[in-house]
Amino acid sequence: MATGALELSHVNRENITVAHPDFPRLQSEESAGIRRPPGIKKSISWGNRSDYTRSLSPQSLTVAVFLVEKSGRLLNLEEGRNTEAGTINTIMSENLSLPPSASQVFCVWLISPLLQLQLKSHHRPFRLRQVWPELLKKFTNTPDEVCEKDEPILCYQRSSFFPLKEERRIKDDRVLRRLFEEAKHNVLCGNYPISSKDALTLGGMLAYIDNGKYDKEEHAPGCFKNKLTDYLPAFVCKSSWPFLGRSPNSTIEQKLLQEYQNVSQQVKDVKACHKMFLEYCWNFSFYGSVFFRGQIERPTSSLLSNILGNSDLPVRVAINREGVHVIDDNKNDILLSLAFEELSWDYTPAPAHEPGCLDTFWLEFDAPDGSSDPEEAVQRLQIFSRQAEMMDAMVESCVLCDEPGPHGTLAGKVRCRVDRLSLSTLEGTLDRKKGSNKSFTMSNPFRKRHSTGH
Repeated sequence: MATGALELSHVNRENITVAHPDFPRLQSEESAGIRRPPGIKKSISWGNRSDYTRSLSPQSLTVAVFLVEKSGRLLNLEEGRNTEAGTINTIMSENLSLPPSASQVFCVWLISPLLQLQLKSHHRPFRLRQVWPELLKKFTNTPDEVCEKDEPILCYQRSSFFPLKEERRIKDDRVLRRLFEEAKHNVLCGNYPISSKDALTLGGMLAYIDNGKYDKEEHAPGCFKNKLTDYLPAFVCKSSWPFLGRSPNSTIEQKLLQEYQNVSQQVKDVKACHKMFLEYCWNFSFYGSVFFRGQIERPTSSLLSNILGNSDLPVRVAINREGVHVIDDNKNDILLSLAFEELSWDYTPAPAHEPGCLDTFWLEFDAPDGSSDPEEAVQRLQIFSRQAEMMDAMVESCVLCDEPGPHGTLAGKVRCRVDRLSLSTLEGTLDRKKGSNKSFTMSNPFRKRHSTGH
């Protein structure tokens, strides 16, 4: 089947909901690589297995494409394993009764608890599945035996390259609902490093969406006691201690009920609450980010570094169209948040003759105190990661998205480095990229870092 609207009428599509594999919240590719949770089951079959995929003919294929709310649709693909991600994206948009413009907002991802990849339109998911173990070995610290057993699934999610300014202009309720579901997923799963206050505010909105307008008689204390995690991320539910005989869940529930009552006085219906939830999330600097795993050196003055011998700190690096955000993976706190105009970056591959070393993603930025000393005026952060190459490609592509093209238009098709990463062949070579607005001069020699398990 050729990509294009004329061919879509010949594609059989089944509006069937299928169960999503139960991936745990706040998945860590590093920890999952060491200890694969026993509850994770095979989610989709690409070869002889038939969990979710079955051959219809020598060419056609039925495949499950999942949504973030753990449901999915079965799509019949006439080109079978040669089907491109762009075609699946278009079919999925039609299946969900979304407008044609939704194919620019959403895209197809290939994900597992170990690795998540946003696919370009020309990528062929079934071919990428054939090299999935090699991708895991290249971009994660996962043991070989786990790489061979890991099964990714196809997901329909927001494109990380879709501009926030364009998202703010969306009026279609169906598209806004899909964006809401994804934002809700990122909040509840703990992907977004938000404060307890923000979590409770958003939780009040989710309570309204699920239960309608607040009613004092119906929604008395205790009504949400056993389902707090339906509205709040896990860290909020575990953050309080008993005080004067009162359980922490009771205190949290009271705060949630208050937020629920406040929301009920501000919105008129569920659709308005979907929009309110999104508008709140749009204010987060990390909204719509792709998350990468890495590690940074702990400050030598910290007590923990003295006890543990200066072991590295696991971090997540969130990158979106606005900038780069480094998150403490243990505390889920933002350590550093920089807009692209505030930073320079570089990528250093690990030495080929030292296979145990990790690649390095560098960030250079002005010191916050504005020191006049040249040695102190610029700060540099070294992030060690097997995904450093992907971070570099993502930053370059985001920067080029907003650069004027040859005729004064924005170069918004986002090809260059993300395409040259060559996921299907693992043979892509990347040129080193100097920073966009500052000279990236290294006064200290590069420090090598070997991979460690977290």
